[in-house]
Amino acid sequence: MSTTLDAESLPSLQQAVLDAATLARLVSDIQGLTVVDEVLLKGGGASMASTQRRTLAEAVDALQRGQVLGVQVRYRYQGQAWWDTLLRAPEGIRLVRIAHALEAAGTR
Repeated sequence: MSTTLDAESLPSLQQAVLDAATLARLVSDIQGLTVVDEVLLKGGGASMASTQRRTLAEAVDALQRGQVLGVQVRYRYQGQAWWDTLLRAPEGIRLVRIAHALEAAGTR
């Protein structure tokens, strides 16, 4: 049985490449304006780098130092759940952002 996805039912996806100053502002905004639910570290391949709890600042520092390949921060802001994934890229830090309705993402 095949299922086709309705593009209108998919959450909106945004992408950008961040320089160091913009990344610092993003971290500051998330820390000061949102409720952070989870920070995940991405190791190589399909593995997570760590199951240890890390603050967003610690995780971004590990990303900038090359200790992890990516960081995903899941947070709530203005009635929506947001998942920001930060990935190392040759031109800087790549941000991939997706918003979910809180009902669909599961509130905590």
